[in-house]
Amino acid sequence: MKVTVSKLAQGIFRAGAISLLLGLLVSVVPAQKADPKDPKNAELGLEMLKKVIDARGGASYLKFKSLIATGQYTPFDKGVSTIPRQFVDTIVYPDKERVDFGKGKKKDRDIQVNVGKTGWVYDGAAETLKDQNEKQIQDHLEGMEFDIDRLLRGGWQAPGVEIRFYGREELRPGERANVVAIQLKPEQTIYLWLDRNTNLPLSLIYEKIGSGGLVKNEVRFFQYVSYDGVKFPNIVDFFRDGVQVSRVNYQSIKLDPPINDEIFAKPASVKALK
Repeated sequence: MKVTVSKLAQGIFRAGAISLLLGLLVSVVPAQKADPKDPKNAELGLEMLKKVIDARGGASYLKFKSLIATGQYTPFDKGVSTIPRQFVDTIVYPDKERVDFGKGKKKDRDIQVNVGKTGWVYDGAAETLKDQNEKQIQDHLEGMEFDIDRLLRGGWQAPGVEIRFYGREELRPGERANVVAIQLKPEQTIYLWLDRNTNLPLSLIYEKIGSGGLVKNEVRFFQYVSYDGVKFPNIVDFFRDGVQVSRVNYQSIKLDPPINDEIFAKPASVKALK
């Protein structure tokens, strides 16, 4: 299956226990729904988000300005994993990102770069260097809107965003997750599932209108590890309407590394590509 650079990059910017949880985090309908009109649930939702931020690293989580992450990205075809690819994801906040797939010769590599509302892609198989089209740019911007780190590191404080405790979902018999509803706008709400013991995110769920109608998207987070004093999930799984579409396995994450802005600039030609 051929996967475009754009689709690969969408999966980036998060064993037995994992297999068990994959079948458990499946519903947006809560087992215990909180009263949406009770102002105490708005206060409780904010308290829970603050606990999440503290669990991720507190001030250290909020203050980093850039990162470089490495790992493997695996696309799935009809729920079945395909060939994984190595990647390097370089981010400078608020709006610069470069994802390099593969390594070595240019024909074995793919690159996607986004800066604000612009971007370019390099397709190694075709050895072409092109500006991103309108859809590719829009897909990237929408991905940023639902990115958990952008959400927790400031997105939830944007004007018009409403937060409330939504209720509790059952993970397994006798064990529930807290759910916080983050309403970005009247027609768009994100549901963040939280571990009640660690306060770390388990899952992020939202629905969007697609070409075939309403689509349920879910991102699941596993195996939190501390990198430079901040906890990140080492495994991030992406689902669409209950079918897995990709997995990201992180191998390393460096916070605030030295990054040359030149890597985001579109080269004059394929020959000039680095």
